[in-house]
Amino acid sequence: MFQAQRLSGKYALVACLLFWMQGFAATVGALELAFPELVFPISYAAGRAFHLNISIYWPLIGVIGAVYFFFSLEAEQEIYSPKLVDINFWLLTGSTFLILGSLLFGFTEGREYLEAIWPLKLATAASTLLLGYNLLRTYLASKAPKSRATLVSMVAGSITLILFYVPNIMSYAQPTVDEIAKFWVVHLWEEMSLELMGTGVLAALLIQVTGAQRQATETAIYLDMTFVALAGILATGHHYYWVGVPAFWLWVGGICSALQILPAILLVYAALQTATFSGFANLEQRDQITLALVGSSLFYHIFGASFLGFFMAYPGINRYIHGTYITSAHSHLALFGVFGFLALAVCFYIIFTEFTLTSAGYRWCWAAVIALNLGLLIMGTGLLLAGGLQAYFWRVIGLSIGATNQLIQPYLFLRMLGGMVYVTGSTLLFFIIAKSVWAGTKAYTDKAHCNNNSSSVHELLKCLVQKEKRKKQLLYKISDILRQLLWLGKKRGR
Repeated sequence: MFQAQRLSGKYALVACLLFWMQGFAATVGALELAFPELVFPISYAAGRAFHLNISIYWPLIGVIGAVYFFFSLEAEQEIYSPKLVDINFWLLTGSTFLILGSLLFGFTEGREYLEAIWPLKLATAASTLLLGYNLLRTYLASKAPKSRATLVSMVAGSITLILFYVPNIMSYAQPTVDEIAKFWVVHLWEEMSLELMGTGVLAALLIQVTGAQRQATETAIYLDMTFVALAGILATGHHYYWVGVPAFWLWVGGICSALQILPAILLVYAALQTATFSGFANLEQRDQITLALVGSSLFYHIFGASFLGFFMAYPGINRYIHGTYITSAHSHLALFGVFGFLALAVCFYIIFTEFTLTSAGYRWCWAAVIALNLGLLIMGTGLLLAGGLQAYFWRVIGLSIGATNQLIQPYLFLRMLGGMVYVTGSTLLFFIIAKSVWAGTKAYTDKAHCNNNSSSVHELLKCLVQKEKRKKQLLYKISDILRQLLWLGKKRGR
Protein backbone atom coordinates (compact mmCIF):
# COMPACT_ATOMS: atom_id res chain seq x y z
CA MET A 1 0.00 0.00 0.00
CA PHE A 2 1.28 3.46 -0.93
CA GLN A 3 1.80 6.04 1.79
CA ALA A 4 -0.81 8.34 0.20
CA GLN A 5 -3.37 5.55 0.59
CA ARG A 6 -2.59 5.25 4.30
CA LEU A 7 -2.83 9.03 4.73
CA SER A 8 -6.20 9.10 2.96
CA GLY A 9 -7.71 7.18 5.89
CA LYS A 10 -7.66 10.39 7.94
CA TYR A 11 -9.74 12.17 5.32
CA ALA A 12 -12.24 9.32 5.30
CA LEU A 13 -12.58 9.28 9.08
CA VAL A 14 -13.10 13.07 9.37
CA ALA A 15 -15.63 12.96 6.51
CA CYS A 16 -17.60 10.28 8.41
CA LEU A 17 -17.51 12.42 11.59
CA LEU A 18 -18.83 15.48 9.72
CA PHE A 19 -21.43 13.29 8.00
CA TRP A 20 -22.77 12.31 11.42
CA MET A 21 -22.67 15.94 12.63
CA GLN A 22 -24.64 17.05 9.58
CA GLY A 23 -27.42 14.56 10.31
CA PHE A 24 -27.59 15.64 13.95
CA ALA A 25 -27.72 19.35 13.04
CA ALA A 26 -30.40 18.72 10.41
CA THR A 27 -32.58 16.85 12.91
CA VAL A 28 -32.37 19.75 15.38
CA GLY A 29 -33.38 22.12 12.56
CA ALA A 30 -36.32 19.87 11.65
CA LEU A 31 -37.45 19.93 15.30
CA GLU A 32 -37.36 23.73 15.24
CA LEU A 33 -39.46 23.79 12.07
CA ALA A 34 -42.00 21.36 13.52
CA PHE A 35 -42.10 23.08 16.95
CA PRO A 36 -41.37 26.79 16.32
CA GLU A 37 -42.42 27.72 19.85
CA LEU A 38 -39.49 25.81 21.38
CA VAL A 39 -36.40 27.78 22.39
CA PHE A 40 -33.04 26.56 21.05
CA PRO A 41 -29.58 27.82 22.12
CA ILE A 42 -28.52 28.32 18.49
CA SER A 43 -30.61 30.55 16.22
CA TYR A 44 -32.31 28.93 13.25
CA ALA A 45 -30.32 31.13 10.84
CA ALA A 46 -26.99 30.08 12.39
CA GLY A 47 -28.02 26.42 12.44
CA ARG A 48 -29.13 26.57 8.81
CA ALA A 49 -25.83 28.17 7.77
CA PHE A 50 -23.97 25.40 9.65
CA HIS A 51 -26.07 22.70 7.95
CA LEU A 52 -25.67 24.14 4.44
CA ASN A 53 -21.90 24.55 4.72
CA ILE A 54 -21.23 21.16 6.31
CA SER A 55 -23.26 19.57 3.49
CA ILE A 56 -20.66 20.93 1.04
CA TYR A 57 -17.52 20.32 3.09
CA TRP A 58 -17.94 16.74 4.30
CA PRO A 59 -18.41 15.19 0.82
CA LEU A 60 -15.54 17.39 -0.39
CA ILE A 61 -13.18 16.02 2.30
CA GLY A 62 -14.32 12.45 1.63
CA VAL A 63 -13.89 12.70 -2.14
CA ILE A 64 -10.44 14.36 -1.80
CA GLY A 65 -9.35 11.51 0.49
CA ALA A 66 -10.63 9.01 -2.07
CA VAL A 67 -8.76 10.83 -4.86
CA TYR A 68 -5.48 10.50 -2.95
CA PHE A 69 -6.22 6.81 -2.29
CA PHE A 70 -7.06 5.83 -5.87
CA PHE A 71 -4.81 8.28 -7.74
CA SER A 72 -1.60 6.70 -6.46
CA LEU A 73 -3.09 3.28 -7.25
CA GLU A 74 -4.02 4.29 -10.80
CA ALA A 75 -0.73 6.14 -11.35
CA GLU A 76 1.09 2.99 -10.17
CA GLN A 77 3.42 5.02 -7.99
CA GLU A 78 3.58 7.04 -4.79
CA ILE A 79 1.98 10.47 -4.82
CA TYR A 80 4.44 13.27 -5.61
CA SER A 81 4.56 14.54 -2.00
CA PRO A 82 2.98 12.56 0.85
CA LYS A 83 3.96 15.46 3.12
CA LEU A 84 1.70 17.76 1.09
CA VAL A 85 -1.13 15.22 1.49
CA ASP A 86 -0.68 15.57 5.24
CA ILE A 87 -0.46 19.38 5.12
CA ASN A 88 -3.53 19.46 2.88
CA PHE A 89 -5.45 17.37 5.40
CA TRP A 90 -4.71 19.65 8.36
CA LEU A 91 -5.32 22.82 6.34
CA LEU A 92 -8.63 21.64 4.91
CA THR A 93 -9.88 20.02 8.11
CA GLY A 94 -8.78 22.93 10.29
CA SER A 95 -10.39 25.56 8.06
CA THR A 96 -13.58 23.47 7.82
CA PHE A 97 -13.99 23.23 11.60
CA LEU A 98 -13.17 26.93 12.00
CA ILE A 99 -15.77 27.82 9.36
CA LEU A 100 -18.44 25.67 11.00
CA GLY A 101 -17.62 26.94 14.50
CA SER A 102 -17.59 30.60 13.40
CA LEU A 103 -20.99 30.20 11.73
CA LEU A 104 -22.54 29.00 14.99
CA PHE A 105 -21.29 32.19 16.65
CA GLY A 106 -22.62 34.40 13.87
CA PHE A 107 -19.36 35.25 12.07
CA THR A 108 -20.59 35.35 8.51
CA GLU A 109 -20.60 37.41 5.34
CA GLY A 110 -24.27 36.61 4.80
CA ARG A 111 -23.94 34.82 1.45
CA GLU A 112 -25.97 31.62 1.40
CA TYR A 113 -23.78 28.48 1.18
CA LEU A 114 -20.64 30.67 1.33
CA GLU A 115 -21.07 32.40 4.66
CA ALA A 116 -17.46 31.97 5.80
CA ILE A 117 -15.32 35.05 6.40
CA TRP A 118 -12.69 35.62 3.69
CA PRO A 119 -9.52 34.46 5.58
CA LEU A 120 -11.10 31.04 6.04
CA LYS A 121 -12.10 30.99 2.38
CA LEU A 122 -8.45 31.61 1.52
CA ALA A 123 -7.52 28.51 3.54
CA THR A 124 -10.04 26.44 1.56
CA ALA A 125 -8.67 27.84 -1.71
CA ALA A 126 -5.11 26.99 -0.61
CA SER A 127 -6.14 23.41 0.13
CA THR A 128 -7.62 23.01 -3.37
CA LEU A 129 -4.38 24.42 -4.83
CA LEU A 130 -2.33 21.86 -2.87
CA LEU A 131 -4.55 19.05 -4.17
CA GLY A 132 -4.28 20.15 -7.80
CA TYR A 133 -0.51 20.67 -7.60
CA ASN A 134 0.15 17.29 -5.98
CA LEU A 135 -2.02 15.41 -8.49
CA LEU A 136 -0.58 17.23 -11.50
CA ARG A 137 3.03 16.56 -10.47
CA THR A 138 2.21 12.90 -9.85
CA TYR A 139 0.41 12.63 -13.19
CA LEU A 140 3.36 14.13 -15.10
CA ALA A 141 5.89 11.87 -13.34
CA SER A 142 3.81 8.69 -13.64
CA LYS A 143 4.87 5.89 -16.01
CA ALA A 144 1.22 4.88 -16.42
CA PRO A 145 -0.35 5.87 -19.78
CA LYS A 146 -1.09 9.60 -19.82
CA SER A 147 -4.40 8.82 -21.50
CA ARG A 148 -5.59 6.74 -18.53
CA ALA A 149 -9.06 8.17 -18.07
CA THR A 150 -9.25 7.75 -14.30
CA LEU A 151 -6.16 9.95 -13.87
CA VAL A 152 -7.32 12.56 -16.40
CA SER A 153 -10.77 12.77 -14.78
CA MET A 154 -9.39 13.29 -11.26
CA VAL A 155 -6.82 15.87 -12.38
CA ALA A 156 -9.46 17.79 -14.36
CA GLY A 157 -11.83 17.78 -11.40
CA SER A 158 -9.16 19.07 -9.01
CA ILE A 159 -8.27 21.96 -11.36
CA THR A 160 -11.90 23.03 -11.74
CA LEU A 161 -12.25 23.01 -7.94
CA ILE A 162 -9.75 25.86 -7.90
CA LEU A 163 -11.18 27.73 -10.90
CA PHE A 164 -14.74 27.81 -9.59
CA TYR A 165 -13.86 28.61 -5.97
CA VAL A 166 -11.39 31.50 -6.31
CA PRO A 167 -13.98 34.02 -7.67
CA ASN A 168 -16.13 33.34 -4.59
CA ILE A 169 -13.52 34.64 -2.18
CA MET A 170 -14.56 38.15 -3.24
CA SER A 171 -17.96 39.82 -2.95
CA TYR A 172 -19.55 41.80 -5.76
CA ALA A 173 -21.61 44.98 -5.54
CA GLN A 174 -23.86 43.92 -8.42
CA PRO A 175 -26.31 41.35 -6.94
CA THR A 176 -26.75 39.36 -10.18
CA VAL A 177 -22.99 38.93 -10.59
CA ASP A 178 -22.70 37.95 -6.92
CA GLU A 179 -25.42 35.30 -7.27
CA ILE A 180 -23.91 33.89 -10.47
CA ALA A 181 -20.50 33.58 -8.79
CA LYS A 182 -22.13 31.85 -5.80
CA PHE A 183 -23.64 29.14 -7.98
CA TRP A 184 -20.20 28.34 -9.39
CA VAL A 185 -19.56 26.64 -6.07
CA VAL A 186 -23.06 25.61 -5.01
CA HIS A 187 -23.85 24.01 -8.37
CA LEU A 188 -20.64 23.59 -10.38
CA TRP A 189 -18.60 22.12 -7.54
CA GLU A 190 -21.28 19.46 -7.21
CA GLU A 191 -22.20 18.90 -10.84
CA MET A 192 -18.82 19.38 -12.47
CA SER A 193 -15.79 19.39 -10.15
CA LEU A 194 -16.94 16.70 -7.73
CA GLU A 195 -18.60 14.86 -10.61
CA LEU A 196 -15.30 14.71 -12.51
CA MET A 197 -13.32 13.60 -9.47
CA GLY A 198 -16.10 11.25 -8.41
CA THR A 199 -16.25 9.66 -11.87
CA GLY A 200 -12.54 8.84 -11.75
CA VAL A 201 -12.80 7.54 -8.20
CA LEU A 202 -15.92 5.48 -8.96
CA ALA A 203 -14.31 3.92 -12.04
CA ALA A 204 -11.16 2.99 -10.10
CA LEU A 205 -13.34 1.55 -7.31
CA LEU A 206 -15.41 -0.56 -9.72
CA ILE A 207 -12.25 -1.85 -11.40
CA GLN A 208 -10.91 -2.94 -8.01
CA VAL A 209 -14.15 -4.42 -6.63
CA THR A 210 -15.83 -5.94 -9.68
CA GLY A 211 -12.82 -6.57 -11.92
CA ALA A 212 -14.35 -4.45 -14.70
CA GLN A 213 -12.27 -4.18 -17.89
CA ARG A 214 -10.26 -0.99 -17.95
CA GLN A 215 -10.68 -0.33 -21.68
CA ALA A 216 -14.49 -0.31 -21.62
CA THR A 217 -14.56 1.66 -18.38
CA GLU A 218 -12.18 4.32 -19.71
CA THR A 219 -14.27 4.76 -22.86
CA ALA A 220 -17.28 5.42 -20.63
CA ILE A 221 -15.25 7.89 -18.52
CA TYR A 222 -14.32 10.00 -21.57
CA LEU A 223 -17.99 10.11 -22.60
CA ASP A 224 -18.86 11.03 -19.01
CA MET A 225 -16.31 13.84 -18.98
CA THR A 226 -17.81 15.28 -22.16
CA PHE A 227 -21.32 15.22 -20.72
CA VAL A 228 -20.15 16.62 -17.38
CA ALA A 229 -18.20 19.48 -18.97
CA LEU A 230 -21.04 20.52 -21.30
CA ALA A 231 -24.14 19.67 -19.30
CA GLY A 232 -22.59 20.61 -15.94
CA ILE A 233 -21.79 24.17 -16.95
CA LEU A 234 -24.98 24.77 -18.92
CA ALA A 235 -27.25 23.09 -16.36
CA THR A 236 -26.36 25.85 -13.89
CA GLY A 237 -28.56 28.08 -16.05
CA HIS A 238 -31.72 26.98 -14.24
CA HIS A 239 -30.42 28.98 -11.25
CA TYR A 240 -29.55 32.05 -13.30
CA TYR A 241 -33.07 32.91 -14.45
CA TRP A 242 -34.17 33.97 -10.98
CA VAL A 243 -31.23 36.33 -10.41
CA GLY A 244 -31.80 38.63 -13.39
CA VAL A 245 -30.44 37.01 -16.57
CA PRO A 246 -32.34 36.33 -19.84
CA ALA A 247 -35.16 33.77 -19.80
CA PHE A 248 -33.51 31.37 -22.24
CA TRP A 249 -31.16 30.25 -19.44
CA LEU A 250 -34.05 28.50 -17.73
CA TRP A 251 -34.65 26.30 -20.80
CA VAL A 252 -30.94 25.67 -21.33
CA GLY A 253 -30.53 24.79 -17.65
CA GLY A 254 -33.58 22.52 -17.60
CA ILE A 255 -32.64 20.49 -20.69
CA CYS A 256 -29.00 20.12 -19.66
CA SER A 257 -30.03 19.12 -16.13
CA ALA A 258 -31.85 16.13 -17.60
CA LEU A 259 -28.75 15.12 -19.59
CA GLN A 260 -26.71 14.82 -16.39
CA ILE A 261 -28.28 11.46 -15.70
CA LEU A 262 -26.34 9.90 -18.60
CA PRO A 263 -22.74 9.93 -17.27
CA ALA A 264 -23.37 7.82 -14.17
CA ILE A 265 -25.56 5.32 -16.04
CA LEU A 266 -22.97 4.92 -18.83
CA LEU A 267 -20.13 4.31 -16.39
CA VAL A 268 -21.97 1.80 -14.21
CA TYR A 269 -23.38 0.00 -17.27
CA ALA A 270 -19.92 -0.31 -18.85
CA ALA A 271 -18.43 -1.57 -15.59
CA LEU A 272 -21.14 -4.17 -14.96
CA GLN A 273 -21.04 -5.40 -18.56
CA THR A 274 -17.34 -6.21 -18.27
CA ALA A 275 -17.23 -7.20 -14.59
CA THR A 276 -15.55 -10.50 -13.79
CA PHE A 277 -16.85 -11.11 -10.26
CA SER A 278 -19.01 -14.22 -9.96
CA GLY A 279 -21.88 -12.58 -8.10
CA PHE A 280 -22.78 -10.04 -5.44
CA ALA A 281 -23.15 -12.72 -2.76
CA ASN A 282 -19.62 -13.98 -3.43
CA LEU A 283 -17.99 -10.62 -2.81
CA GLU A 284 -16.31 -9.72 0.48
CA GLN A 285 -18.68 -8.14 2.99
CA ARG A 286 -16.81 -4.83 2.76
CA ASP A 287 -17.26 -4.79 -1.01
CA GLN A 288 -20.95 -5.70 -0.74
CA ILE A 289 -21.68 -2.70 1.49
CA THR A 290 -19.52 -0.46 -0.70
CA LEU A 291 -21.51 -1.45 -3.81
CA ALA A 292 -24.79 -1.05 -1.91
CA LEU A 293 -23.81 2.55 -1.13
CA VAL A 294 -22.79 3.11 -4.76
CA GLY A 295 -26.16 1.70 -5.86
CA SER A 296 -27.93 4.09 -3.48
CA SER A 297 -25.98 6.99 -5.01
CA LEU A 298 -27.01 5.94 -8.53
CA PHE A 299 -30.70 5.67 -7.49
CA TYR A 300 -30.80 9.22 -6.14
CA HIS A 301 -28.75 10.45 -9.09
CA ILE A 302 -31.49 9.22 -11.42
CA PHE A 303 -34.61 10.16 -9.45
CA GLY A 304 -33.57 12.85 -6.97
CA ALA A 305 -31.14 14.85 -9.09
CA SER A 306 -32.05 14.29 -12.76
CA PHE A 307 -35.78 13.55 -13.00
CA LEU A 308 -36.87 15.84 -10.17
CA GLY A 309 -34.40 18.52 -11.29
CA PHE A 310 -35.74 18.42 -14.86
CA PHE A 311 -39.35 18.58 -13.59
CA MET A 312 -38.53 21.60 -11.42
CA ALA A 313 -36.65 23.42 -14.18
CA TYR A 314 -39.62 23.48 -16.60
CA PRO A 315 -40.51 27.21 -16.73
CA GLY A 316 -44.28 26.82 -16.30
CA ILE A 317 -43.77 24.68 -13.19
CA ASN A 318 -40.76 26.53 -11.81
CA ARG A 319 -42.80 29.72 -11.69
CA TYR A 320 -44.87 28.23 -8.85
CA ILE A 321 -42.50 25.91 -7.01
CA HIS A 322 -39.26 27.93 -6.96
CA GLY A 323 -38.17 28.53 -3.37
CA THR A 324 -40.69 26.10 -1.86
CA TYR A 325 -39.99 22.91 0.10
CA ILE A 326 -39.81 21.10 -3.26
CA THR A 327 -36.48 22.87 -3.80
CA SER A 328 -35.40 21.59 -0.38
CA ALA A 329 -36.44 18.03 -1.31
CA HIS A 330 -34.39 18.25 -4.51
CA SER A 331 -31.31 19.55 -2.68
CA HIS A 332 -31.51 16.77 -0.07
CA LEU A 333 -32.02 13.97 -2.59
CA ALA A 334 -29.46 15.36 -5.07
CA LEU A 335 -26.63 16.56 -2.82
CA PHE A 336 -26.68 13.84 -0.17
CA GLY A 337 -28.24 11.16 -2.35
CA VAL A 338 -25.64 11.51 -5.09
CA PHE A 339 -22.40 12.66 -3.48
CA GLY A 340 -23.25 11.75 0.10
CA PHE A 341 -23.66 8.06 -0.67
CA LEU A 342 -20.69 8.09 -3.07
CA ALA A 343 -18.46 9.72 -0.44
CA LEU A 344 -19.68 7.21 2.15
CA ALA A 345 -18.98 4.31 -0.22
CA VAL A 346 -15.37 5.29 -0.89
CA CYS A 347 -14.75 6.26 2.76
CA PHE A 348 -16.08 2.89 3.93
CA TYR A 349 -13.87 1.10 1.40
CA ILE A 350 -10.77 3.07 2.43
CA ILE A 351 -11.27 2.64 6.18
CA PHE A 352 -11.93 -1.09 6.03
CA THR A 353 -9.04 -1.70 3.67
CA GLU A 354 -6.77 -1.13 6.64
CA PHE A 355 -9.05 -2.04 9.56
CA THR A 356 -11.12 -5.18 10.09
CA LEU A 357 -14.78 -5.52 10.96
CA THR A 358 -16.56 -8.46 12.57
CA SER A 359 -19.48 -10.29 10.98
CA ALA A 360 -21.81 -8.75 13.56
CA GLY A 361 -20.40 -5.32 12.66
CA TYR A 362 -21.22 -5.87 9.00
CA ARG A 363 -24.80 -6.81 9.91
CA TRP A 364 -25.14 -3.53 11.82
CA CYS A 365 -23.69 -1.72 8.79
CA TRP A 366 -26.47 -3.16 6.63
CA ALA A 367 -29.01 -1.88 9.17
CA ALA A 368 -27.38 1.56 9.00
CA VAL A 369 -27.51 1.63 5.18
CA ILE A 370 -31.20 0.68 5.23
CA ALA A 371 -31.96 3.36 7.86
CA LEU A 372 -30.13 6.02 5.84
CA ASN A 373 -32.10 5.20 2.68
CA LEU A 374 -35.42 4.92 4.51
CA GLY A 375 -34.85 8.17 6.40
CA LEU A 376 -33.85 10.06 3.25
CA LEU A 377 -36.90 8.77 1.35
CA ILE A 378 -39.25 9.77 4.20
CA MET A 379 -37.60 13.20 4.38
CA GLY A 380 -37.86 13.66 0.62
CA THR A 381 -41.50 12.57 0.56
CA GLY A 382 -42.44 14.90 3.43
CA LEU A 383 -40.69 17.86 1.80
CA LEU A 384 -42.25 17.14 -1.62
CA LEU A 385 -45.75 16.99 -0.12
CA ALA A 386 -45.16 20.11 1.94
CA GLY A 387 -43.75 21.95 -1.09
CA GLY A 388 -46.60 20.93 -3.38
CA LEU A 389 -49.23 22.15 -0.92
CA GLN A 390 -47.17 25.25 -0.19
CA ALA A 391 -47.14 26.18 -3.88
CA TYR A 392 -50.89 25.56 -4.20
CA PHE A 393 -52.07 27.34 -1.04
CA TRP A 394 -49.67 30.26 -1.29
CA ARG A 395 -49.06 30.87 -4.99
CA VAL A 396 -52.21 29.49 -6.65
CA ILE A 397 -55.14 30.30 -4.35
CA GLY A 398 -53.36 33.15 -2.54
CA LEU A 399 -53.42 32.21 1.15
CA SER A 400 -51.09 34.09 3.47
CA ILE A 401 -47.70 32.66 4.41
CA GLY A 402 -48.88 32.14 8.00
CA ALA A 403 -52.00 30.22 6.99
CA THR A 404 -50.00 28.17 4.50
CA ASN A 405 -47.43 27.21 7.12
CA GLN A 406 -50.18 26.04 9.46
CA LEU A 407 -51.69 23.79 6.79
CA ILE A 408 -48.40 22.14 5.81
CA GLN A 409 -47.28 21.54 9.40
CA PRO A 410 -48.15 17.78 9.42
CA TYR A 411 -45.82 17.19 6.48
CA LEU A 412 -42.98 18.91 8.31
CA PHE A 413 -43.55 16.37 11.10
CA LEU A 414 -43.08 13.67 8.45
CA ARG A 415 -39.82 15.34 7.41
CA MET A 416 -38.74 15.38 11.07
CA LEU A 417 -39.56 11.67 11.40
CA GLY A 418 -37.46 10.91 8.34
CA GLY A 419 -34.61 12.94 9.82
CA MET A 420 -34.74 10.88 13.01
CA VAL A 421 -34.58 7.62 11.05
CA TYR A 422 -31.73 9.02 8.98
CA VAL A 423 -29.72 10.21 12.00
CA THR A 424 -30.23 6.79 13.60
CA GLY A 425 -28.53 5.25 10.57
CA SER A 426 -25.75 7.84 10.47
CA THR A 427 -25.08 7.45 14.20
CA LEU A 428 -24.99 3.67 13.94
CA LEU A 429 -22.64 3.70 10.94
CA PHE A 430 -20.28 6.24 12.50
CA PHE A 431 -20.26 4.34 15.81
CA ILE A 432 -19.29 1.10 14.03
CA ILE A 433 -16.54 2.89 12.07
CA ALA A 434 -15.17 4.72 15.12
CA LYS A 435 -15.24 1.57 17.25
CA SER A 436 -13.43 -0.49 14.59
CA VAL A 437 -10.80 2.21 14.04
CA TRP A 438 -10.25 2.58 17.80
CA ALA A 439 -9.88 -1.17 18.27
CA GLY A 440 -7.51 -1.47 15.29
CA THR A 441 -5.41 1.50 16.41
CA LYS A 442 -5.22 0.16 19.98
CA ALA A 443 -4.13 -3.27 18.75
CA TYR A 444 -1.46 -1.69 16.55
CA THR A 445 -0.23 0.47 19.47
CA ASP A 446 -0.11 -2.50 21.81
CA LYS A 447 1.89 -4.46 19.25
CA ALA A 448 4.32 -1.58 18.74
CA HIS A 449 4.63 -1.18 22.50
CA CYS A 450 5.48 -4.87 22.92
CA ASN A 451 8.14 -4.60 20.22
CA ASN A 452 9.73 -1.57 21.89
CA ASN A 453 12.94 -2.65 23.65
CA SER A 454 12.72 0.31 26.04
CA SER A 455 9.49 -0.97 27.66
CA SER A 456 9.50 -1.61 31.37
CA VAL A 457 10.06 -5.17 32.57
CA HIS A 458 6.47 -5.33 33.86
CA GLU A 459 4.98 -4.22 30.52
CA LEU A 460 7.29 -6.52 28.59
CA LEU A 461 6.29 -9.52 30.71
CA LYS A 462 2.62 -8.58 30.29
CA CYS A 463 3.02 -8.50 26.50
CA LEU A 464 4.87 -11.81 26.50
CA VAL A 465 2.10 -13.44 28.56
CA GLN A 466 -0.51 -12.11 26.09
CA LYS A 467 1.49 -13.48 23.16
CA GLU A 468 1.80 -16.87 24.85
CA LYS A 469 -1.97 -16.93 25.44
CA ARG A 470 -2.61 -16.23 21.77
CA LYS A 471 -0.15 -18.96 20.78
CA LYS A 472 -1.89 -21.46 23.09
CA GLN A 473 -5.29 -20.55 21.63
CA LEU A 474 -3.91 -21.10 18.13
CA LEU A 475 -2.40 -24.45 19.11
CA TYR A 476 -5.71 -25.53 20.66
CA LYS A 477 -7.53 -24.67 17.41
CA ILE A 478 -4.97 -26.59 15.34
CA SER A 479 -5.23 -29.64 17.63
CA ASP A 480 -9.05 -29.52 17.39
CA ILE A 481 -8.86 -29.48 13.59
CA LEU A 482 -6.39 -32.40 13.59
CA ARG A 483 -8.65 -34.40 15.94
CA GLN A 484 -11.64 -33.81 13.65
CA LEU A 485 -9.64 -34.86 10.59
CA LEU A 486 -8.44 -37.99 12.42
CA TRP A 487 -11.98 -38.82 13.45
CA LEU A 488 -13.24 -38.37 9.88
CA GLY A 489 -10.40 -40.60 8.62
CA LYS A 490 -11.31 -43.37 11.06
CA LYS A 491 -14.99 -43.07 10.19
CA ARG A 492 -14.28 -43.46 6.49
CA GLY A 493 -11.94 -46.40 7.21
CA ARG A 494 -14.79 -48.24 8.89
